[in-house]
Amino acid sequence: AVANIDPTVDYVIITDADYTYPAEYVPQMIRILEKAPEVGMVCGNRFKGYEDMKDLNSIFYIGNRLIALTHNLLNGITLADPLTGLRVVRAQILRNWTVKSKGFDVEVELNHHVEREGFGIVEVPIRYRERLGEKKLGFKNGAEILKRIVLETTY
Repeated sequence: AVANIDPTVDYVIITDADYTYPAEYVPQMIRILEKAPEVGMVCGNRFKGYEDMKDLNSIFYIGNRLIALTHNLLNGITLADPLTGLRVVRAQILRNWTVKSKGFDVEVELNHHVEREGFGIVEVPIRYRERLGEKKLGFKNGAEILKRIVLETTY
């Protein structure tokens, strides 16, 4: 489906609804977009701001790091946190985006869409909090994300 975004909107904020991503970073992220027209998306980098360092030893963290390495090697988009759930994107980039992803691989697809539109991506360090509720990610989701990385590489 093509994103249907109000033509008067300049930026779209994308965030997970599980309490992990503090909205306090959004004004800073918008300021970056306002000052740098070559930047199309600003992402929160949660690996610089974990509140609970024990999370860094979890299977989810290790899996995320492997996916990030694969993403960066295959796609040439160097992001420390390519699967972050906090982003501010220029609305003009999303208006002509036909989304193919149906799950957690949407972040990978969006990263590539922003790049294909000729824009850069900037990351800012953010604090990452413990989620409210249960984690929904599993091995199947990781495989889906890796598949999307390969599909976007051969696009």
